[in-house]
Amino acid sequence: MSTYSDLRQESFQGLETLATAFEGLVRNWKFSSELTGDVITPLQGSNWSGDAAESAATAVTTARNELDAAFEEASAIGKALREAHTELAAARADLDAALKKAADHSLTVDANGVNVSWPAPTNEADKHDPSYEQTYRRLAQEVGTDISKAVARAEAADAAAATALGGATGADRTAFRPSSGPEEQGKQAADLLKLAGNISDAQLDQLNRLLKDHANDPQFTTAFYNRLGPDGFLKYYGSMATVSAGKDGRRPQAISDLQKNLGLALATATDTHNLPHLSDEWEAGLRKAGATRVEVLPGGNNRAGGSVQPYGYQILSNILQAGKYDPHFLNPVAEHVTQLAEMPGFFTSTPWIGSDLDQMKLLRGPEGGFNPMVGVLDALGRNPEAATKFFHDQKTEYNLDGSVKSYNQANDYLKNLTAGGGQSPLQDILPGNGFIPGGHAEAPGVHALGLALEAATTGRASDASPDAPLPQHTRAMAEVMHDVVDRFGNGDGPKLLRKGADFADLAPGLGSLTAAYMGDVQSAMGGYDKTLPTYGEPATLNHNNTVKLLGALGRNPEAYGTIAQAQQAYTTAHIQDVILHRDSHGAQFDTAVFNAAHPGGEVAGILTSARTDALVNGMKDDAKAYNDSIDRNVKWGRKVWDMTGGKLLAPVPGAVPVVNYLIDHATSSYYIKDLNTMDTAVSSTGTGSDAVQSSVKMAVERAAQGTGLTQTQVDDLSQGAVYAAEAGESHSQALFTLALNG
Repeated sequence: MSTYSDLRQESFQGLETLATAFEGLVRNWKFSSELTGDVITPLQGSNWSGDAAESAATAVTTARNELDAAFEEASAIGKALREAHTELAAARADLDAALKKAADHSLTVDANGVNVSWPAPTNEADKHDPSYEQTYRRLAQEVGTDISKAVARAEAADAAAATALGGATGADRTAFRPSSGPEEQGKQAADLLKLAGNISDAQLDQLNRLLKDHANDPQFTTAFYNRLGPDGFLKYYGSMATVSAGKDGRRPQAISDLQKNLGLALATATDTHNLPHLSDEWEAGLRKAGATRVEVLPGGNNRAGGSVQPYGYQILSNILQAGKYDPHFLNPVAEHVTQLAEMPGFFTSTPWIGSDLDQMKLLRGPEGGFNPMVGVLDALGRNPEAATKFFHDQKTEYNLDGSVKSYNQANDYLKNLTAGGGQSPLQDILPGNGFIPGGHAEAPGVHALGLALEAATTGRASDASPDAPLPQHTRAMAEVMHDVVDRFGNGDGPKLLRKGADFADLAPGLGSLTAAYMGDVQSAMGGYDKTLPTYGEPATLNHNNTVKLLGALGRNPEAYGTIAQAQQAYTTAHIQDVILHRDSHGAQFDTAVFNAAHPGGEVAGILTSARTDALVNGMKDDAKAYNDSIDRNVKWGRKVWDMTGGKLLAPVPGAVPVVNYLIDHATSSYYIKDLNTMDTAVSSTGTGSDAVQSSVKMAVERAAQGTGLTQTQVDDLSQGAVYAAEAGESHSQALFTLALNG
């Protein structure tokens, strides 16, 4: 079915009859079940033994397997025939509609369906009317286009049927082999992707089904990507997406599904733990193709002749946002893309025009951006091992073509990715900014950077369940956290986090990091107190940089709520740990309790001072945002408790699980009430101080239950802890002047 004449003359009634017959055959299939019930089951119960019995059993079982395979083959053939009939009949209906339109307007179509002509004018008015020819020429072009689309749809359906039927029957003519094996099916899927812009909706659905069904099969995925080659993979997919940009119906969602399925399959094919997997040469070829413009738009690579083509990495970017990747594959790609993005204007200096970006809208990010850094950072955010390596290990430098230039170079990715102003690798071309970069880091890249940093420092993937426990900090994770605190707690770092600044959207994520490292934060605040426990390897944070970072984050309501909840839970756990192990402290027991309360007071004091400063200086309307954040981030209090107190207290006989009561009380104490112009500072500072003091007092009182301490001793301890917390607050309020310098 490859010509206009074929499509014009064929009714496809015979194809429908054949499809119906195969479907009926499948519905009424009983051979295998009859063989099992009438032969195999009686044979197994006959007690017949010996060589002949074993041969008979083998022969009958083989026959049943062949019947099962025949059923699968018949099912696949029936399905392929039905899909072919549906598409071919639809193509015929499209052609009939085009020919009816021609007839309605007195147009004539030649025997090949190529030339469409219109009648000559029959009166003087039409002869001298310029719109006569213009109108008919437009109608002829429309009819010609409709005919071409109908024939192309029939050709695509014919090709899809041939591919599907070939895959169903296989090459072995001596036995039924409906499932041609994962490698053959991978090649079949690759051939469908090679249809690129000519793929039909039915073929695209078939491709998505194959990829989805075999996304975790290394034989299928490796064969699929090997058959395409790295450059072909990007070209065919890019062409398919650009041609689909103007289509409506299910096509945009199908392309979105294809992006996800390609990403999942790529992750499987590049996992070095799988056999087989793609070679290092294939991955090197992908890096080379990523830094090369891929011709997916008509007109070549120059503006005078048509469209400017995207880089391969701009096509790959969204695909990387699905799948769990082996660092062996992901990190070289991430490093290469980052080094290219660090070159001024590499991805953003192209003189794009609106029509180009519209045609590539299915290749661009969710917010319309076209910087591949977004996809790379998003992929790192879902792959913590790769993220930690990316920000921690010595870097490999790559040449423009993706080949290795040098190893073991100083890692400056965090510094470069957080650069302010026009040097930012996170600049992007977004709708509404005139198709030129904005001269600063854009929100999609900043958000993705936050996900990558959180994965690198906490070991938690961005798509993991919020309730999933955090792994203990490794040395590498803790060292990345140390670098993050130094970057945003020093120099221009605090200013970059302020409301409206380039990296303001990063503040909530840094609040989560700070909460996860609350033991290290309080250790940095506590100075000489070496008893504060950390969660895994210590980060050894710099005191001054920690102070400035807390000051910057306290101005952000979301970060504030996260850190405040974590601080309360950590201080509570530490105080209880001291009380429940009081014998080890001897005569210095009360001093140990006071020391446990002091650094928490310092953290709370900086947070409260920062919140007060924000509310007094133009952010009064954010009072509700602060209150809502405290509510919303209760989970962080419980998470930090699980990371510290729960583990510390679990082995202690008689330990009282008081965290829920303390967190709920601290939450209500932290609320800002009755805020007005005259008492903003008083109200904000007072509520913060009340929350710290009351939680410290309750931590002592609750932890002392069942310990044998007298009420007088408990009162003395709790009051002393309150004084220690107050002293910490007072000290940190003075320290806050350092944060203000940010």
